[in-house]
Order: sequence, then structure tokens, then C-alpha cells
Amino acid sequence: MTTEVARLGVTVSVAALVIVLLVVFRALYSAAVTAPAADRLQAGLLAVEDSHQAMLAMDSSLRGYLATGDPFFADEATKASPELAVANGQMINQLEEPALRQSVLQLVVAQQRWRTEWAERARQVPPPGGVEAFLLQGKAIFDNYQGRKDDTRAATLAAIEDNQQAALRMQWGIAAVLVLVGLGTLAVALRGRRRLERHVVAPVDGLLASVRGISEGRLHPPEPVAGSAELVALRDGLADMTVALRHQREESLAQAERLQAQTDRLRTILIMTREIAGSLNTRYVVDSTVQAAVAVTDGRVLLWLLDEDGSGLELAYDSERGAIPPLERQCSLGVGVVGRSARYGQISRGDPDTDDEAAVAVPLVVGARVIGVLECFDGTEGEVDGQSLSAVEMLATLAGSAIEASRLHAATERLSQFDPLTQLANRRRLGADLDTAVANAKRHGHPMSVIMLDLDHFKELNDRYGHQQGDVVLQEVASTLRASMRDGETAYRYGGEEFAILVTQGGPDDAAALAERLRERVEADFKRGGRQLVTASFGIATLPEHAGDGEGLVSEADRALYSAKNSGRNRVHRAGQLVG
Repeated sequence: MTTEVARLGVTVSVAALVIVLLVVFRALYSAAVTAPAADRLQAGLLAVEDSHQAMLAMDSSLRGYLATGDPFFADEATKASPELAVANGQMINQLEEPALRQSVLQLVVAQQRWRTEWAERARQVPPPGGVEAFLLQGKAIFDNYQGRKDDTRAATLAAIEDNQQAALRMQWGIAAVLVLVGLGTLAVALRGRRRLERHVVAPVDGLLASVRGISEGRLHPPEPVAGSAELVALRDGLADMTVALRHQREESLAQAERLQAQTDRLRTILIMTREIAGSLNTRYVVDSTVQAAVAVTDGRVLLWLLDEDGSGLELAYDSERGAIPPLERQCSLGVGVVGRSARYGQISRGDPDTDDEAAVAVPLVVGARVIGVLECFDGTEGEVDGQSLSAVEMLATLAGSAIEASRLHAATERLSQFDPLTQLANRRRLGADLDTAVANAKRHGHPMSVIMLDLDHFKELNDRYGHQQGDVVLQEVASTLRASMRDGETAYRYGGEEFAILVTQGGPDDAAALAERLRERVEADFKRGGRQLVTASFGIATLPEHAGDGEGLVSEADRALYSAKNSGRNRVHRAGQLVG
């Protein structure tokens, strides 16, 4: 019997060694041969496409130069030349297979012909033979190059396909050998197992097996035994003991599960509390609160927040949909399970008889005020009750304070950056936005402008009609500015009756056109019969034409504004130049 076991062990060991050697060989072959070749061909294909993109960029830029005469396009074509050289170098280095060399060489020759016969001559304005004829000549040469590029790409794809087929054939061969070795090993193992069962397995004492099973935690009653009365009595005693132990273990496991579930809930609440304790982002706090409630109840959770006037609640977050847009779904105080919970500040349960499907609603109370409600639906484990409900109450207490703090912070932050009268961003916000806009303009090399505007004769309007009417005029001017802003244009209240506009897209002429359009709009909007209540004077400064930083732009625009006022008001001046 020992010989049989040893023989079986040797057979299985040899088979395992063969399988390991085959797997290692396949891995080494893939790493040393298949994968590098595939990577090189893929890299070469990418280089072909990069080269083509560079050619397209040069061609379009040169055609733009021929069409407009703008040196910018010629410069763009020059910038694409190094990219083409790099891509060609990579393409030649990667596509070095004999089957691809001819295609790559023809592609490079076609590129060189296009550059020599057309691209270099395209910088002459007008080109030899006239623009139209020259463009047709360039298109013919470029089409020839593109045909070579398509041939090279097709040849590279074919080489990639051949490489993949070779790797696949290798994999199938090794897989076939592995299957044969495995089947042989399985046959030997089954034969040995049958022999071992026939010679090793013998009848054992049932009671001893039962005792051993109990000691190892397998609480199954022993099989019936045949024998003396003492053995039968011992078997019955073991059976009774096994049943009692199994019942006790089941009770212990159930209690442990309940304790673990409560521990998990408390841990979830603790983690959520740590996450939101230092956060003043209302969206993040609300999201974390809902996710924690879902983890505690294992069901759908909705979070409602009291609206600004305190007359109702708005749905802020749904665990199944995420954040809810404002005003999409509302709830009145005292109506439904959510409204009752919010009005009375107590836990409220749904009533299925009234089609109220929510299982429970828990209020978010801060001090003596309800700021929201957590609406929890029944989970997969049944109704939200007992320990789950206690955990949700604790969660609501902690989350309410965090949500209220984040909302107060958001309101304070807005007040610090927006003018309360006009609801435009204020001077503080202008400083931050201006620094960012100047940095972006310098980084990308495009112009930007600052427009300063001041209402003419505003003091006389205040003296004649009162400051309350003056505030109304300021609000109407702010509304006019907001309605006139486009992408890249932002209006600010600079102070008093002075406003500022930040123009981050477009050149100085665009800024001047905007200022003139606003001047006409203000003049038209504030004409009452034959009386002109107010007009506006404008000053414009542009980066880098008039200043090199944000502070200088504001200073120059302000100087141009006062130049416009000194020249008669109701007009637009650009720093150093009269616009209109």
C-alpha cells in the first residue's frame, strides 16, 4: 500500500512539474518575443498616425497662410515640423520588420516630396503659378502621400494580425499539451484513489467519530449503532447533548450577529461624523449623511431640507438618484409622513392605508428647530425598527448640526463675495477673479480686458428722487449688465455707482463693442419721456496693451473712465484712445 501511495505521489509531482514548466515557457516566450513585437508594431502604428496628424496640421496651416497671408498660420506650420520629425523617427525605429521597410520608406519619400515641392514654396506669397493652381498641385502631392500612408497603415495592421495569430497558435499548442498532461494525471489519480478506498477505508467506531466531530464543532447527531445496550445508551446521550449544544450555538451566533450589526451601524456613524466634521461643503455633508443612513437601514433613503422661508421642505438627495435639482419635489409642513415629522419634530411612520409608503421619517433637529428630515424606506431585512432606528436617530442628530453649519458657511461665503443690493459679485471677488484671468491670459498668450463704468449724474438723481430710488436704479443697471453678459464676460459692483466688467475672451475691439452696446442700453433704459435719468461713462484697459497685471488694468481702465467723464460723459474711452 505504501508503494502505491508513493507511486501516485511521484506521478502527480511529475505532471505538476511539466505543467509548471509549460506555463513558465509560455510566459517567458510572451515576455521575450510576442509582447515586445506586438508593442513595437502598436507603437509604430501610433507613430504613423502622429506623423499624419502633423502633416495635416502643416497642410491646413499653410493653406490658411495662402488664403489669408497671416504669418500666424506660417508659424503654426513651422511648429508642426518638429512633431513630424519626432513621429517619423519613432515610425522608422518601430516598424523595422522587412515586410514594412519598403512601405515606410515610400511614405517618408512621399512626405519629403510634399515638403520640398509644395510646403517650402507655399511660404511665398503669392505662390508661383497663382494660388488656385498651387493649391491644386499641393492637393495632388498630398493625396499621393496619403495613399502611401494608407498603404503603410494597412501593412502595419497586417503585421499586427500576423503577430497575434502566431501568439494564438502558440497558446493553443501549449493548452493542448496541458490538457493531455492533466487528463493523464487525472486518470492516474482516480485509479489510485479507488485502490486506496478499497484497501484503506475500513469501518470505524460511530461513537468515536461523533465525539471527534463534536470536539471539532460539527454538532450532528451520531448515526445509529448496533451493539450492546450500553453503546446504544451512550449514543442516545451523545445525540441529546449534540442537539443542546447546537441550539446554544445558534443562539450565540444570532446574538453575535445582532451585536455585530449594531457595531457596524455605530462604526458607520462614527466614520461619517469624522468625514463631515471638518467639511463645510453642504453637498458633501448631505451625500455622506444619506450614504451612512443607507448603510444603517439597508434601504432607500431620502433627505429633505427646510426651504429658506420655512414653509415647506425640498427634496435634496435620493440614495437611488443622487442629488435632486432645486424645486423638483417639495413637501408641505404637516402633510404626509415627512411633513408631520418636520412640523412636530418627532419620528413619524407611514400609513399604508393612506398610500404612504415610507417606513419612517426622522427629523434633523438643531437646537429646537427642525432643519430637515431623513425619510427611510423598508430595507431587505424588513421594517426600520429597534436598533436600526436608534442608529438613524443618532445619525440625524449629528448630521443636522453639520448640515446647518455648512449651509450657514455657504451663506456667509456668498455674502462676503456678492453685493447684497445688486446681487453682483463684489470688489473682493473681482480681485480674485482678476488674478486668475491675468494668469490664464499670460499662460495662453491671449488678450483680456477690464471695463470700468460709472453712472453719470447719479448724485443729482439721489438728491432729486431720494436714495431709495437711487438703489432701484442701481438694481436695474445690475440687471441690465447681467442680461448682457456672454461667455467670458462677468459684471461686478465696484463700489457706489461704479461697476466693473471682466472680459476674458476676445480682444480690445470686442471689449469696446461690449462697452458701447452697454452704454446705448443704459441710455435707452433710463430715458423717461423727455428726461434722461442717468447715462454711463466707460473706460477700457487691455492686457498686455495697457498694463501687465490686474491692478494696473483696473487703474488704467479707471483713468480712461474719468477721461470719458471729463470729455462730456455718456461715452466710451479706451486707455490712450477715444472709442466712441
